Amino acid sequence: MGDSVKKRKPAAIVVMIVLQAILAFLGFFSGFSFITDPSGGSHGMDTTILENNTPIGDFMLVGVFFVLAYGLLPVAAIIGLWRLPRARWTDAFNKWTKQNWAWSATMATGVILVVWIAVEVAMIGSPAGFPRFLQVTMALLGFVFIGLCMIPGVRAYTKLAS
Repeated sequence: MGDSVKKRKPAAIVVMIVLQAILAFLGFFSGFSFITDPSGGSHGMDTTILENNTPIGDFMLVGVFFVLAYGLLPVAAIIGLWRLPRARWTDAFNKWTKQNWAWSATMATGVILVVWIAVEVAMIGSPAGFPRFLQVTMALLGFVFIGLCMIPGVRAYTKLAS
């Protein structure tokens, strides 16, 4: 995988790891629920909200997306933030950020959360009750990840070694 760097973890990194773990749990749970029940019934939803406003007819692809973006990506970010392994094959991708790939994965998680919720609200709206609470919570979590990534101590901790 590459060289690991030993550094003292800033408190913000620990917060990021904990939040990523919560998101990963939710991503796997929700994703597999949608995959095993594409009707959305296990979430108290049905496909009628998808019919006129989206190109998909059930929640199967949503489930796959949740498992990948909110399950696997956060798990990778957790491992990366905890150990800071140097994966040289990611250097070309992260060259412009000058950050370890784990920083990029966390920033991507935040951006994906915000963009997903914005597109979701634009396409199907914001139903009253629990789904609206989840939309607001997930968008805020995305902004928290983005904000935490911008903290100077986090950027110093995840800075690529030359």
